[in-house]
Amino acid sequence: MSNRYPTPYTASGSTEQYYYSIRRASAHIIVLASYSAYGQSTPQYGWLESELKKVNRTVTPWLIVLMHAPWYNSYDAHYMEGETMRVQFEAWMVQYKVDVVFAGHVHAYERSHRVSNIAYNITNANCTPVSDNNAPVYITVGDGGNREGLVTSMTEPQPSYSAFREASFGHGIFYIKNKTHALFAWHRNQDGEDVAADSVWLSNRYFYPSNDS
Repeated sequence: MSNRYPTPYTASGSTEQYYYSIRRASAHIIVLASYSAYGQSTPQYGWLESELKKVNRTVTPWLIVLMHAPWYNSYDAHYMEGETMRVQFEAWMVQYKVDVVFAGHVHAYERSHRVSNIAYNITNANCTPVSDNNAPVYITVGDGGNREGLVTSMTEPQPSYSAFREASFGHGIFYIKNKTHALFAWHRNQDGEDVAADSVWLSNRYFYPSNDS
């Protein structure tokens, strides 16, 4: 992959091309590596801890995270495959008020509500995603063209954390309108770009941490 798709990883202090950050206009974008080690003693863990502290929300108001394997996934395919990474890093997503987390891997589309699952401990045995306005929205857009086809088998009933899901080929567009508001729209490929099958307005977590969207 490093030869086929070079990345600007050294500019952000990363030691591997699989995780890095870039700044584009008003967005600070962090790319994580689902299949590189991420335990507490690993380079990726240390790099992410340092990188999140560097984010200046007055310069780049939007904090966006990208990864391959989704943390919240209600399809049968790859179910809970990203769970160990979620346990390791999700608290940081809430602490630093990440706005949105994009993933792929699952060949379908799904958008979550703002939820977190960081309250578990051995005493309360609470291990259920709960509504959390400081948490990001998790969006899986793995439904682009591929040889394997779509994933159509889903867990039923639809989990409460899942706001919308559909197994159709499609693509998403993230429109940053200003420092406080952005619009995400998902389009089925067969519908044409003028029709959004799912959309949501997002209020920036840094400026509006208590807003519902």
